[in-house]
Amino acid sequence: MSENIKSGAGGALVKGIGPIILFMVVLGIAGMIIYKTFSGVGSEHPSSRLLHNSAQSARSFKDKKKKSLTFVPADFDLNMDEDQIITILKNPEKHSREFGKLVYNINIKVLNHVANRMDLPKDLKKEVETEYKHHHEYMKKMYLRDFESLKDTTSNLYRIWYKNQASSSVKLFNEVASKYTCYLVDLIFSTVAQKGGYDFLKKNKNMETPCGIALEEAMYPMLDRLEKRAQIDDFSESKGLLEEKVETTIAELAVMEVRDKKALEKRLTSKFLGFDVSSTDVEVSAISVLKVGYKLDRQFSVALKPRKKEVIVTLPQPEILSHEVYPRVDKLDIGWMKNLNKEDFNDYFNSLREAFREDAYNSHIFEKSKKQVENLLNMMLEPVVKGMGSDYKIIYRYHKIYDDDLQKMKKKRKKTKKMS
Repeated sequence: MSENIKSGAGGALVKGIGPIILFMVVLGIAGMIIYKTFSGVGSEHPSSRLLHNSAQSARSFKDKKKKSLTFVPADFDLNMDEDQIITILKNPEKHSREFGKLVYNINIKVLNHVANRMDLPKDLKKEVETEYKHHHEYMKKMYLRDFESLKDTTSNLYRIWYKNQASSSVKLFNEVASKYTCYLVDLIFSTVAQKGGYDFLKKNKNMETPCGIALEEAMYPMLDRLEKRAQIDDFSESKGLLEEKVETTIAELAVMEVRDKKALEKRLTSKFLGFDVSSTDVEVSAISVLKVGYKLDRQFSVALKPRKKEVIVTLPQPEILSHEVYPRVDKLDIGWMKNLNKEDFNDYFNSLREAFREDAYNSHIFEKSKKQVENLLNMMLEPVVKGMGSDYKIIYRYHKIYDDDLQKMKKKRKKTKKMS
């Protein structure tokens, strides 16, 4: 009986251990599968690869140091066709295509200057224009829309626009460009700098920024110069001095230039009951640049006379081709009863101008100019003339006098001699 009890207990023990062993085996197999899957042994799981690459990229980005921007000196190119720009800005609706090209050219000028100041490599400088082309289409529309809306909605502007159309249009464009320049510079150079590994946001020791450089060194000087030209055009048109632009073809040969300086002092007195009660002292000086030469479109011919072995060169009489006078008021002490007007100053300037011309006539400058022009033409004609024969001569003749001022001066001298 005791043996039966033992055998029954042993069988029950074996039955209880079996499921436990089976569970442990299954658990071990599952652990091996999980280990091989996530440990990299065997085939690599996509999620494991992604986590691995992300961690590696983060470490490399953290380890990589961005280069700091270094600003260097650079001159901004101010060359531009001012007449064409003013024409476009005065009527952007009519010249909408040209307006878009104007926006492109101005923005590229500004961006290139900033790139030069940032001392970017050549490959990145090329990227600047390429990057801007991606944004130009909507940028030019924004410029034109804002420009036209400012012109149309500013009530006070209509009175100014009629008389100061050119200068007002430049001011409006300045307002529009100032609004978008910094946005454009930050947009373009943040992308370009990132490609080159530069820290675009880091300021340099001089606290210079691409936005400040674009505005202060490029945009503002360019538009200031354009506004000064526009003011001249507006003033000239308002005074009726620029009703029509006339272009003619001329042939002038300037051979002499005279530079001189003169001054004039005037004292104007005001009387009351026969007594001097007030005086005004005026000192005016001026620099004169006078050029004498020949207007060849009036008379210039070369004739050959084989029998006499002569080459006849016919020229017009020498005359003053240009006379520029730069006046300056050196002293202006106005008395309490005397009011100067523009006629007074015009008389002073004309007096100086006439004095300059009379000195030129008295210095025999026209005779001197004949010697100069003959020497000049001899250098050009003698090799050809001597090729026809060593006995050929060049003879110069001068046509009638065209200089009206010279005629007046001669008549004035004749009257003076008769009176004396």
